Amino acid sequence: MIDYIKEKLATYIVKKNLKENLPLQQSFSQSFKNSFNFFVIMPANESDFRNSFTVLDFLDSQNKTLTIFTNDFRVALLPVKFRNKSLSFSIIEMNKLKLPTNDLIAKLKKLHFDAVLDLNREENLFSSFVSNLVNSKIRIGIEKKKSVNYYNLIFSDNNFESNIFYSNLLNCLKMF
Repeated sequence: MIDYIKEKLATYIVKKNLKENLPLQQSFSQSFKNSFNFFVIMPANESDFRNSFTVLDFLDSQNKTLTIFTNDFRVALLPVKFRNKSLSFSIIEMNKLKLPTNDLIAKLKKLHFDAVLDLNREENLFSSFVSNLVNSKIRIGIEKKKSVNYYNLIFSDNNFESNIFYSNLLNCLKMF
């Protein structure tokens, strides 16, 4: 019961903070080619985390500048070539509602990117909120409940295996 109340309170706080920051409608025909600086939010799920490396490899092969946002204990699990491109957060930078603390919010609001890519397939209010704290015109996410409130380009997840999903996501990104 308390977890339910915490979740509803966290949702209310995020909604209140993002009211003025709703995603804009825009054309994405050249958006990927014109975006060079990406903020990539890594998945919380372990198998998704490992399978999403293909997306990082693809972005790197396209000469995109990456900043990879993940838990501090997961930086060592990233491929070596991406470890120095990581921006990590620790468990103490999450409050009791599992949202970013004020210090982390202030740090993220200073950042500017061409595009934000949230690779979480599961519902994760923390990552959805973080994707909107960073200054960016393009916010790419995966279809979840209320994802329309957080992203302006949403890819559908038809509950494929993790590796198949990220392979399909790559094919979609290549179209842009």
